[in-house]
Amino acid sequence: MSKKMMNARLQDIKKISVLAVLAILVFSVFASCRQAFTEEETAVAVAENESPGLYLFDYENITVNTTSSIGTLVKNCNIYLDMYGDLIILGELENISGNIKTDLEITMDFLNAGSGIISSAFIPVKTDYLRKGAKYPFSYYFTEKEKYIELSSVKIGVNYRDHNDNFEGNPIARIEDYYYEGDYLKIKGRIINIGEEKIRDLVLLCTFYDSRDRVAFIKECYIPRERMMPEEIQDFTLEILLDDYLKDFSSFHFEVFFKDEIRVNV
Repeated sequence: MSKKMMNARLQDIKKISVLAVLAILVFSVFASCRQAFTEEETAVAVAENESPGLYLFDYENITVNTTSSIGTLVKNCNIYLDMYGDLIILGELENISGNIKTDLEITMDFLNAGSGIISSAFIPVKTDYLRKGAKYPFSYYFTEKEKYIELSSVKIGVNYRDHNDNFEGNPIARIEDYYYEGDYLKIKGRIINIGEEKIRDLVLLCTFYDSRDRVAFIKECYIPRERMMPEEIQDFTLEILLDDYLKDFSSFHFEVFFKDEIRVNV
C-alpha cells in the first residue's frame, strides 16, 4: 500500500471516530433530557395522586363553631391555608369568670357535612394559669390533607379546672412605641409587676388581628428575665418581618402569663 493511500485511510478512520463520538454525545444528551422529563411527569402524577380532590377544596366554606363552658369564651376564630397548603385554625380563649383557670386544654373536632367526626385534637395550653380577664391565643395545624375534601366544620371547646386561690403578683405589659424600619415592624414596651409578690416563668405573647377582629397570627416575644420582683420593670422589643407570607393585620394585643407565689385565703 502506497504512503498516499495509507494517509487517506487514516483520515477516513479519524472521521469515523469523530462521528461516533458525536453520536454518543447526542444520545447521552437526549437520554438525560428524557429522564428529567419523565421524572417531572412522575412527580406531578404522584402529587396529584397524593391529594385527589384537593383542587376542589375551599377552606372559606368551612364553618368554625364553639361550645360554651361556664366562665370561658372561645372567640375571634379564624381558619386559612398557609404557604405550604396546611390548614391553620386560630382563636382566643378568654377567662370571663371571677376565678383563675388551670389545667386548660383546648379541644377540636373536625366534622364532615353529616356532622360525623373525621378527626379530633387536644391542644394543651402553654400557661398553667389563666387569670380572670386574660386572653390566651391558640393555633393548630391540621395536616391530614387527605381529609380536607370531607371537612365541613370545626367545633372548638375547652376543658379546665377552677383554681380558687388568689394571685398576688400582677404583671402588666405596656406598649411604649412602635414603628416601621425597613422590612420590619418594631414594637417596644415594658412589663411591670404591680403586684405584691414575686413572679416567675413569664411568657409574653402578642396576638395580631385582621380587620374583622379574627386572630391572624401569634408571636412570642423574648423577654430577658423570666422572674420579677414586686414593682420591678423590664423592657422588651418584638420585631416582625413584613414579608409576602405574613397575613394582613390591623391591630395587636400583648398578654402576660406567669406563675405566682400563691397565698391561700384563710
